[in-house]
Amino acid sequence: MKRILVVGGGTGGTIVANNLAHRLHEKLVKGEIEITVVDSSSLHVYQPAYLLIPFGIMHRNEAIRPERDLLAETIKFRQERVNKIDVNNRLVKTDSSSLQYDFLVLATGAQPDYSQVPGLEKGGYDFYTLENAYKLREAIGKFEGGRLVVAVTGIPFKCPTAPMEFAFLADSYYSKLGVRDKIELDYLYPLPRPFTIPNVAEQVQKLMDDRKIKTDLLFNVESVNPEKKEITSIEGETIKYDLAVLTPPHTGSEVVRVSGLTDKGGWIPTDRYTLHVKGYDDVYAIGDATDLPVSKAGSAADFQAAVVSTNIWDNINGFPPSLRYDGRVMCFIITAIGEATILLFDYEHPPSPPPPNFACYWYKLVYNRMYWTVTAKGLLPGFGV
Repeated sequence: MKRILVVGGGTGGTIVANNLAHRLHEKLVKGEIEITVVDSSSLHVYQPAYLLIPFGIMHRNEAIRPERDLLAETIKFRQERVNKIDVNNRLVKTDSSSLQYDFLVLATGAQPDYSQVPGLEKGGYDFYTLENAYKLREAIGKFEGGRLVVAVTGIPFKCPTAPMEFAFLADSYYSKLGVRDKIELDYLYPLPRPFTIPNVAEQVQKLMDDRKIKTDLLFNVESVNPEKKEITSIEGETIKYDLAVLTPPHTGSEVVRVSGLTDKGGWIPTDRYTLHVKGYDDVYAIGDATDLPVSKAGSAADFQAAVVSTNIWDNINGFPPSLRYDGRVMCFIITAIGEATILLFDYEHPPSPPPPNFACYWYKLVYNRMYWTVTAKGLLPGFGV
């Protein structure tokens, strides 16, 4: 029997497992293959909802499903905490068992690391957990005027477009309420442009200028003072705020770090084309957990899942690997309530986003619902996102 073990039940892990279950259904039924997903949580969370919950565009019941309900019946699901990954002995140790594998897929994700910036956790709000998204919703609902600062406090982080989307949504939200003139919006970013990709940054900067969103660039956050409501940069600049929405630095999950599988930043060294963990042909890494030079976005995990599931199928059936990951990512940028643009790019081709429009915004809202019935089910990996 060949054992396929997926550690992490988020977007990438769920898609890989389900797509393999579809491809290998006959072998699974015959007992020739076993697919197991291991995750400490019984719930699957659609993380793009975190950005939209503070503005009432999405709600909790649209963001969560039981992981077991999403997985094919032929897949085993173990709700267990993984403590150690021993890739040399093909062994994954959990709180209650030791699991052997022939193929391992690491979809362990990324997590906020508030410890990197003194005062960060208590200095403001963020939308990187469901609980924090609801706390932020309450805060922006009560905010009637003053300085609202949206700050990126470290790179990389999940969903690179999200902080500027939050700034655009806040501008639109308060404009619709008729109180935008009472609010000063300030966007702090550590690079010399408001986004990592130059031609996209030009478009973003123009939109921010048009909407009177002030940009403080090359602002590398050193600390946050919750009592004084101040953000201080490494460069020595201090900015006061009345409400702060702070994107925390991120790192890889603890289990891959303690297992010695990461670089100094906590990311798994991953071959950019095969998605093998470097040095191990039987271990793959996908999604936010990797050190790949692409956005830590759900669409990247989806495209990568298509490559991994195809190549594991090829291996099991005696064929050489037939797919390579080309760095493909797709991201929406919501520029207002009712307006968005879209980025589609890969290792060789930068994005050429269309002007913001309602059609892209509509596509984003439709996809939010399509995720559960198509993407997470592994029916069309890499399609439609």
